[in-house]
Amino acid sequence: MCQRMDWERLLSPKRFRDSRTKAGDSGTGGEDKLNGRTEFEKDLDRITFSSSFRRLGRKTQVHLLSENDHIHTRLSHSLEVACVGRSLGVKIGYWLEEKKIRKEEHLPDDFSRSTLGEIVEAACLAHDIGNPPFGHAAEEAIREWFKEQLADGAEWKSLLKPEEIEDLTCFDGNAMAFRVVAEKEFYPGEGGMRLTYPTLGALLKYPWTSHFAKSNKNKFSCFKTEYDSLCEIAGELGLIEKTRDKDDQKAEYGRHPLAYLVEAADDICYRVLDIEDAVELRLLPDSILYERFHLLIDEDLSDEQRQRLKDSSISPPNKNGLLRGKMINRMIDEVVHAFKEHYEIIMEGRFESSLFEKTYGDSVCSALMDVYKRNKLHKEIYRNRRNIPLELGAYSILRTLLEASLEAAHDFVKGGKLSYKTQIIQRFVKYDCKGQYTPKGLYQVVMPFLDYVTGMTDEYATFINKQLLGLGN
Repeated sequence: MCQRMDWERLLSPKRFRDSRTKAGDSGTGGEDKLNGRTEFEKDLDRITFSSSFRRLGRKTQVHLLSENDHIHTRLSHSLEVACVGRSLGVKIGYWLEEKKIRKEEHLPDDFSRSTLGEIVEAACLAHDIGNPPFGHAAEEAIREWFKEQLADGAEWKSLLKPEEIEDLTCFDGNAMAFRVVAEKEFYPGEGGMRLTYPTLGALLKYPWTSHFAKSNKNKFSCFKTEYDSLCEIAGELGLIEKTRDKDDQKAEYGRHPLAYLVEAADDICYRVLDIEDAVELRLLPDSILYERFHLLIDEDLSDEQRQRLKDSSISPPNKNGLLRGKMINRMIDEVVHAFKEHYEIIMEGRFESSLFEKTYGDSVCSALMDVYKRNKLHKEIYRNRRNIPLELGAYSILRTLLEASLEAAHDFVKGGKLSYKTQIIQRFVKYDCKGQYTPKGLYQVVMPFLDYVTGMTDEYATFINKQLLGLGN
């Protein structure tokens, strides 16, 4: 018989590394009588009021340095994903409530459908909190730069262990997001934001270290620096352990069931809203949503809405807004259906796909994937001519920042008097690597510098790059 996860543990309201958490706490974090908030609502507040979350407002989602105010930033994207995630969580919560009543599933005594909505919403808010400036292209730029610097025979390669090299050359914003919330923000080195275990579990879309990235679509959610945190969280939640090597700090776990909902919320939003942004920038025709999807959602439309879509006096953005809302609503239902259909293997930690990909037939999700694939939308949206020079510029900026950071980190590890350049960089970073972390090698010192670079907004990264190159204010 396969091992199965338990909702009592999956929904524990205990907080990661919080000294006030009493051993043996259980339940789902019912309302705090003093301030009227559940533990998971407190997670929402902690994330929302963090400086890392605030900086997402000045980080690119897809289209670099756009002057169009209607284009999504990481912040607006995260807020929209959180809305969709909350809906997914509440719908699954309602379904589980019914299973509990019928005694088909064991759930905590104070379980509420809103519990899942709050957890998924909080994890969705934080899902992009570790992404670097300059959008999707930046992750690839960071990976490629480290691959160049750590190629065979490179000066710095001998100073790093194989698993440390994997972290840097496979860099993933998901792993940095986990590092921000569990290590960096509020209580550095002592639990970070000290979120509840369920919120952290739902955030871990890929609960394994970089060693397993290639076999998992090149995605991972945990750097070597957070290995112990990953294992502690997985143990507390009862996630299915697949592989764990304490000596080499490698671990792979089955996902928390709610992590699939976080992933699906992101899939729904970026696939629809990236098209909207491309329409706004005139990279795609403004009729594309209507042409491709209105027949699929026709049964969801009222007579008034059908008339509005045909009315030439109504602007395309207003029509697209109507279509977008109907599409997202339908996709939420399709994802919920997929979760129910694959529920048992999800609870056994054996579901290897995404819920979005497991919708089929005449689903809007399937149609959307097909449109991206067959109509070359990926190229039009992400590889358009407008972005080419901007991506080259972003790569050059990141290269300058990373070069300066790695040189400074190497200087720290060598010991002795720091070079003048390193002292200047240290003042920029405002981070004493020898203060909080006792350097055991180059990797331990590189990571705080990488924190600084990936935490920058687009504008600040551009400003610091100019300073380092001596190009003025």
